[in-house]
Amino acid sequence: MGVPGFDEKLRLSSRLVQELYHKYNFNMYDDIPYGYAVLKVIETGDDEGEAFFIYANSAFLSMTDNADVDVKGRSYREVMGYLSSNVYTHLCSAAHCKEKAVFFDNVRKDGPWFDMMAFGTLQDGYCAMTLFDTFSINGNSIENEDLAEADRVIVKTSKMIHSKDDEFDINIHRALRFIGDCLKCEKSYIIEYYHGQPIIRYEWQKDENIMDDDFAPELVMERIRYVEPLICEGQILIFEDIEKIRNESMPLYELLRSKGTRSMILAPYYIDSSIVGYFIIDNYNEKNIRVVKYLAETLAITFFAEIHSRRLVEKLTFMGIHDQLTNVNNRNAFNLRIQELEGMDCSVGIAYADVNGLKMINDELGHDSGDARIIKIASILSRVFLRRDVFRVGGDEFVVIVPDISKEEFETKIEYLKKISKQLENEESSSAADISMSYSLGSIWSDTCFELDALLKKADEYMYEEKKKYYKKVGHSR
Repeated sequence: MGVPGFDEKLRLSSRLVQELYHKYNFNMYDDIPYGYAVLKVIETGDDEGEAFFIYANSAFLSMTDNADVDVKGRSYREVMGYLSSNVYTHLCSAAHCKEKAVFFDNVRKDGPWFDMMAFGTLQDGYCAMTLFDTFSINGNSIENEDLAEADRVIVKTSKMIHSKDDEFDINIHRALRFIGDCLKCEKSYIIEYYHGQPIIRYEWQKDENIMDDDFAPELVMERIRYVEPLICEGQILIFEDIEKIRNESMPLYELLRSKGTRSMILAPYYIDSSIVGYFIIDNYNEKNIRVVKYLAETLAITFFAEIHSRRLVEKLTFMGIHDQLTNVNNRNAFNLRIQELEGMDCSVGIAYADVNGLKMINDELGHDSGDARIIKIASILSRVFLRRDVFRVGGDEFVVIVPDISKEEFETKIEYLKKISKQLENEESSSAADISMSYSLGSIWSDTCFELDALLKKADEYMYEEKKKYYKKVGHSR
């Protein structure tokens, strides 16, 4: 994996390293009890950058299995064999933006996990990196078989899930990888029921370059179909060795064996006594079954509680900015759009649309018929413009706000909407009341959003002028 202008094994000049080494007297860090290193970070705007060691103390070298290795001037990837995007991102932020970062990751692929800190030092482009072995995981296995150690795994997993709210899916994947490292397993994944069918929501496997068909929907369903009858309510299922189930369930044995599964942990998650999903680990290598059972049970609750909480928040957020009748944006979303665009130097097209004769429709045909017309208008607006740009701001009133649109494109769409309204007006209702359907439209375009309130008011006025013309034509006021 190369860096433009850098070979992976390229070293910083020994002269530069020596000058910095003597200038900043790094010897003072030699005896501190935690890992400390100084790096020069090359930023490329993606994950392909590199970092070069200026200094690393003995604790850092020992913790990363580089004792007695001279790393000065050598690249991070050359020394560690791996530079994760997470570590590189934090190093870049520290070196080039002087942002302090505290995070949890492994310095080598499949290697030990550490609490880490990165912060700016020396000058622009350089940062310090510290490693704290507060959580002892060595060789991907839990050294201390006491349950207190398992608790620390759970705490770390929970912190990892919450590390960045806007990267929830990435956080879940990192947490699954962490659990995989702890138990030295080959796969860890989360299954959820969706419309009665089990599907893989999140998955991790040790060799992520292999496309494994174990996650194909039909195979997931087949595995669950064989496993569910073996589950006792409130209990997890542990197969230390699938050879032991050969006589009990030959179909399940053959299915697991055909996919290379030698051992498996399956922890169900319940809501109101019904299974809604599973946390599954394949081919683990932790011998303390007490620890395995405790981890699987607790992590299943942790993962699903977070997933369901996230889903509830997303649902409530959606409901808060969407109209339940038409499924377009509501007035809350309209107000947010105004706040976002106010004062921006970009073009904007605004249109107000209002259903004609809605009161008569409700009186003569009923409110269900009136709602059907409101839904139809919302559908028309969403087909001509994007649904995200359509807002229902009143009973029968809609606003379209489209940023970054040319005048020609906007006016073409408005003319098309007017054409549709004419067609609707000429269509006779199936009711004996013979009430036609149409809408009044007022629009305006501007090359800036500096006077957004005035633009909205003007478009609204144009719409009411059209509505007056309509009512004058049909001979009634509403």
